[in-house]
Amino acid sequence: MTNPTLAAVPATPRARSRPPLPSRTLREEVRRRLVEARDRERTPPERYGFDLRAAARMFWATAVLYRHYFRAECHGLEHLPAGRCLLAANHGSHALAWDGANLITACLLDAEPARLVHAMADHRLMDLPILGAAARRIGAVDGTRATCIRLLRDDSAVLAFPEGSRTHDRTFRQRYRLSPFGPGFAHVALETQAPIVPVAVIGCEEEAPILANPRWLRKLVRTHAAPITPTLVVPLPVRYRIHVGAPIEPTGGLTAANVSATVERVRTAIEELIARGLAARRHVFW
Repeated sequence: MTNPTLAAVPATPRARSRPPLPSRTLREEVRRRLVEARDRERTPPERYGFDLRAAARMFWATAVLYRHYFRAECHGLEHLPAGRCLLAANHGSHALAWDGANLITACLLDAEPARLVHAMADHRLMDLPILGAAARRIGAVDGTRATCIRLLRDDSAVLAFPEGSRTHDRTFRQRYRLSPFGPGFAHVALETQAPIVPVAVIGCEEEAPILANPRWLRKLVRTHAAPITPTLVVPLPVRYRIHVGAPIEPTGGLTAANVSATVERVRTAIEELIARGLAARRHVFW
């Protein structure tokens, strides 16, 4: 019997893929597209801690994993606007944010034109001496409304995970069931009139299944999450599939009712993209 919910979901656009490149060629492509994306920014991203040389090295590493380890497929990247936009995605990675890394790598390598996406990160992560510094060098910023608004007014691309850290309390049986959304992303989109691009990331929930997220360990390491997984911090070689939906244009004034309505519109769009992605997936690993 056909599932009426999935039947209502439109067909998935063709995945964007490129033939594998030799290591040296890939390194050159990453740097070229990174320069192209950086130069499109109205305000130099170095203002937020971005560093071209460090970013080129780190994006080369994520590009190798994106193309050869996770063998990522991207569907619908043509929906990504050339100007300001706020990407809103489900968040399923636990040990390390490979979902965000694969998504921003896709926008750099496979979007036309190449985009440098600024991920909104938790301030507790950004305060860590090593991870925080590395995140800033590739364009991530503190996840405050003021910073997000400033970036969007400069016509930048910003990535937000509306579920926030609530996803770390989700069990493996609850994978791909969205946690409650915070309203912050809708607030800044309405204030800046930036289109919201819904994104579903498939594969992130299986890369490192969560066993526990104990409070005592979170306090010990001073982070919002300290997930315990059977693979520690090493992700399984799942096949990532990223589904980018059509932009949702913000309408109406900046009222509590309109913020709530915008949150629900985006949540519904992401749920439909997740349903589409799971229905089309042949297997977790290929």
